[in-house]
Amino acid sequence: MLHILTIHFKDKWVDIQKENLKKYIDEPYKVYTRLGENFEQHKNKFDGAIEGQGHWTASMKLLLNFVEENAQPGDKVLLLDSDAFPIAPITNFLNEKLEKYPFVSCQEPQHEWDTNYKIPHPMFMLFKAEHILKGDLKHYLSNIIKDKYGNWWGGVIEWMKKYNYEYYPIVRSNKINLHPLYFGIYENLIYHHWAGSRRMITRQDRIRHQQIGGHTQLYKEDALLEQIATENHKMSNDIFEQIIHQRDIIMDYLMGRYTEELE
Repeated sequence: MLHILTIHFKDKWVDIQKENLKKYIDEPYKVYTRLGENFEQHKNKFDGAIEGQGHWTASMKLLLNFVEENAQPGDKVLLLDSDAFPIAPITNFLNEKLEKYPFVSCQEPQHEWDTNYKIPHPMFMLFKAEHILKGDLKHYLSNIIKDKYGNWWGGVIEWMKKYNYEYYPIVRSNKINLHPLYFGIYENLIYHHWAGSRRMITRQDRIRHQQIGGHTQLYKEDALLEQIATENHKMSNDIFEQIIHQRDIIMDYLMGRYTEELE
């Protein structure tokens, strides 16, 4: 059994994610969520749902209770961002990787200040349920533990170091990059929209903002940075419409397989 935990602060990705999970996961699975919007409308679409909003770590602490209540040690647990979903059959790939690695995760250096810093990212994290039921991974997922660059999921890195674990990195495979970070394809298996429920300014945007004449302080807001955010949001909305109306085509486009002009 695969137990999928996902947090939907907004509800725009609920049906999209559910559709692609159903299409591309070829094994029994259950999906549990924390819903921050339109709870009554969506709660019955999940095997377990909690109403409310909160930090990822606080929400995950609640959702991991579903794993403790329903999973067996040999089951798999997948932590999945609301705007991330499979775009191809993925079950065999995940099973093969978990046979060799205790932890499987997407990796995205473009999220970091230092693009040589390569760590697992919580958009997609997979592991055996035994690490929750018999181990201490829940502690590291349920608390803000910052790494050297201030990433709040540094607990995962500490957990891997504690047990001398290595993880399998699912790396970016876009042939078409509309943005250094956003609209990511990973090993042609997973799509992550990025910032699907928040303001669209990345660390790399802030660096570019400085390079093109913005304020010299990275976190200083000005009109130029707001212009970048506005451009990112427009592009995000355009891609979201493509995902709604021609999902397979936009994924093929990002993978370099669709060479015609998009509608």
